[in-house]
Amino acid sequence: TQMQPEEDHSSVVEDMSDAPISELEASPTGSATKSGEHSAAFGETMNVLKLSSTEVTLLRKSFDMLLLALGNDREAVGDAIYGLKIHALVAIKDSFTTPRAVVSLRFFNCFRLLLEKAEDPDELKIYVETLAFKHLQNEVTELRVDKVIDAFNELLTNNVPELPPGTWAAWRTLLSHTGSCYRFVGETYGERLRIIKEDWAVVQRATKDEAKDERVEDKEEKDENKEEDVEAPEEELAREDGAETFSFGRMCAFSNEVMGQKTEAWMLELLQVFHVLVDMISSPVHLQEECDLLAINLITKSNSINFERFKPVMLAALRSLLPKQWSTSHEGAWEWLWLTVSRNLNESTMKVRAFKPFNVKMFSSLKEEQLDRFRANIFTEFFARSQASQDLFKQSQ
Repeated sequence: TQMQPEEDHSSVVEDMSDAPISELEASPTGSATKSGEHSAAFGETMNVLKLSSTEVTLLRKSFDMLLLALGNDREAVGDAIYGLKIHALVAIKDSFTTPRAVVSLRFFNCFRLLLEKAEDPDELKIYVETLAFKHLQNEVTELRVDKVIDAFNELLTNNVPELPPGTWAAWRTLLSHTGSCYRFVGETYGERLRIIKEDWAVVQRATKDEAKDERVEDKEEKDENKEEDVEAPEEELAREDGAETFSFGRMCAFSNEVMGQKTEAWMLELLQVFHVLVDMISSPVHLQEECDLLAINLITKSNSINFERFKPVMLAALRSLLPKQWSTSHEGAWEWLWLTVSRNLNESTMKVRAFKPFNVKMFSSLKEEQLDRFRANIFTEFFARSQASQDLFKQSQ
């Protein structure tokens, strides 16, 4: 991820002595008051956080100072954040299975994006919600959040001794809000996941039952009308079409027709793997992987994709397939699912479009001998890293 050009906040910070200091550090008892408010409301809501321009400047300037103190090395900053988190929360150490260098860079980018969006409350809320969704499988408590905040404060003060007044108050406000949102999302979205799982099981079961019933009827009619062999194939095709109408994909196509729009190529590609996205909605990491793979195919189908066009189609199809179960809670759960998936797909398609020219340039520069070596070695290396994957290939290397 490329670093965005840093703004020079030095003049703003130099004048900070004349600016009003956050209430958290305005008095000796301010911290206790803020902590009490944080404790009472922790995890109960997910409100929009509106930071003042002074607080945003303090946050960004202090992070720039930390980066400078660690040699302008993004990986070093990320590794330091990783280390303080592991030290503060020893119990979750084993939950990190990704290489430390990769996780460290993710931590750095997470903080960088958090600060980029800090001045826009709505953008900040969306990003924090996205981060919280990726922590669904972790238990987030107020005690753990406070430990991480204190550890980050220690990291700042040890590496940047001369922090501008009000810096620590701004960081506590931001990180406390983020941790509280993690807790709220973890408790609230569990119900949404349950609804989605139950609804999708009904949709899949109804589709299979309908197809099974049609096959039984086909067999009985064939036995009774063996003398009409010429007409049988046409009748069978019509009945198969009737069975497919009850599937999610065909209902989406029908919804598109009702809305007066055609089912676009990218939408057809999406419907082929939609069941996978639904199954992976409770696993953010795997969902992102599936979206990355899907994005590669989607951009070949259309130069411009508006993912919002699929939401009304999806909801209309689900309402028709789940008439007895459908309610506002079901509508909210599926809207959230598509919001989550579409965000990932938007991000993934942007990456694919951005990196595709570089991939084309790289492979076009390779000679045939290099390409042959690449083709021969890639699967050897892949199977060495994942032996179980060999069972999924039907052809020899």
